[in-house]
Amino acid sequence: MDRNIRVLGLGMAARSFGAALYFPFLALFLRASLGLGYLEIGVLFFAVGLLQLPFNLLGGLATDRVGRRNLMIIGLLGEAVATLALAYSFALRSLPGAIVAATAGGMITTVAGPAFSAYIADFASETDRARGFTWARVGFNAGFSAGVTMGGVLVVAIGFPWAVGIGAAVIFGVAGVMAGLLASSPFDLVNAAGDAQGLPRAPTQGGRSFSESLRILRKDRPSLEVALAFAFASLAVAQWSVIFPLFVQNDLGVPYYLLGVGLALNGLVVVFGQTWTTESVVGRRHTRVAEVGLVLYVVAFVGLGVAGKLGLFPVVAFFVAVFILTIGENLLSIPQSTLPSNLAPEGEVGSYNGAFGAITSAGFLFSILIGTAVLSLTTDPLVIWGILMAPAVPALVLLRHSAALIPPRADRI
Repeated sequence: MDRNIRVLGLGMAARSFGAALYFPFLALFLRASLGLGYLEIGVLFFAVGLLQLPFNLLGGLATDRVGRRNLMIIGLLGEAVATLALAYSFALRSLPGAIVAATAGGMITTVAGPAFSAYIADFASETDRARGFTWARVGFNAGFSAGVTMGGVLVVAIGFPWAVGIGAAVIFGVAGVMAGLLASSPFDLVNAAGDAQGLPRAPTQGGRSFSESLRILRKDRPSLEVALAFAFASLAVAQWSVIFPLFVQNDLGVPYYLLGVGLALNGLVVVFGQTWTTESVVGRRHTRVAEVGLVLYVVAFVGLGVAGKLGLFPVVAFFVAVFILTIGENLLSIPQSTLPSNLAPEGEVGSYNGAFGAITSAGFLFSILIGTAVLSLTTDPLVIWGILMAPAVPALVLLRHSAALIPPRADRI
């Protein structure tokens, strides 16, 4: 595997460590310390995320034109500054200040997001991209696992604002190290050489307009159908990010420290299981692997609802659910990270990753709004998870249908 992908994976590990010191506990802090209700939390997350949605696509278009490396570093610096502002706002207990900091930082980091995926795709051939994305994912989750464990301790020991501040310092450090160690991608080098020698650049850097890139994507029905399938899947699986910890802590009574351990288990299963999972499905179809991963999510969440309804060993049910859904996550992440690059025409890897990111992020946002609304309307665990898992049905239908439309080479791991 290319050295630069390894460096990027290590950088993502450190970055996710900094973010995990506070982000998994954010909804709990908003409820317990700022007094926000479930639905208010959902509306807040939704509104902030909605403002960021267009920046996913903008970032994808930008990374095909200005390059990968610089955009990634700018995004890390922007995230660090915004996180520091967030820490200050929470120290003042200023909800408006926190909203402004989170929104501004989210816009910057969202613009940079597609550059990370495009950078990996530049260094890995179509048949080896799953392994490249696996390395980055393992790094991210290793950092997340360590960060969420430490964050659970820091939130109790020194308070939430200080934990956020430490997270900001870590991300600042990552930006500096990445700037020093990360090389330009082949895409960036080819276009830089073209500029120096007066040679043609990639289509997106040599004259293809934003509107032309968008028209290419709009006419690509198989790619749009896959993106829509993942958007519906996100409506179900993204309940892990906000609704899951709220349900586990407030409805099942699992304490903070065990919640932190359970979230860390998620990261450990990825760290020690993602590489094996990827190798075990090499040669299989991305769409079929996505179907299996999504079904495992549904089994885990509905099983948690059954345990909550019957009052059966809630702590045990929590850990079992984390393990099962993480296996599903390991499977689902392979097509979700790789297919956009595989389906992209020449010069459009960034724009396709940005468009997929925008569409699936919309699913994530609506999942928060729907999830918090359901939590505020009913306390029946089976009803809660039955409603929240319903979007998995159209996702599975779309995945099965799109499999017949995608070129076989692009759909093969």
